[in-house]
Amino acid sequence: MTKEQRERYLRQDIHALRVKKFNWTEDQLKQLIKHWGYGDSLTALDELALTEIKLILMRVRIKEYPDEYTYDSQGMYMHSLMMRAGWIKTDLRSFLITHYRKSHWNLLSENERKAVIAMLQYYIDKKAKTVAEADLAAAPESEKKSKSHKRKTKQEVSNGNEPRQDTQK
Repeated sequence: MTKEQRERYLRQDIHALRVKKFNWTEDQLKQLIKHWGYGDSLTALDELALTEIKLILMRVRIKEYPDEYTYDSQGMYMHSLMMRAGWIKTDLRSFLITHYRKSHWNLLSENERKAVIAMLQYYIDKKAKTVAEADLAAAPESEKKSKSHKRKTKQEVSNGNEPRQDTQK
């Protein structure tokens, strides 16, 4: 195989990657290789430069992996809190950008990470409280009285007092 044939096959492979993997137009590819400093034409490049471009394009991952793969152990904990709070990745990213001017968990300092975890825990507690209130509002009146009685009893016990005997029935 001659050098010209190898270069031709490399150009074909680059264009195949452009179409199948990235769905780019020819102009987008030309702008990219021009930005990398290779010029704006694949035909003007030698075999070495074409091989480099092909390897670069092959190494790029197009599929977006779940964030759990990019977090440390504290980040995985934060991710579970985020899911329990009902947030999605874009909600978290917009929060991080607006409050900390950082786009990803890995860029946060230790104190910022603690603050994000505390904020997510607050939202989880708030969500649980609203669900409990909705359940209480939907319960029949007799169940509401027994639940309020149970709460009073728990409160008295937690205060260190003996629970009162209920004489009303």
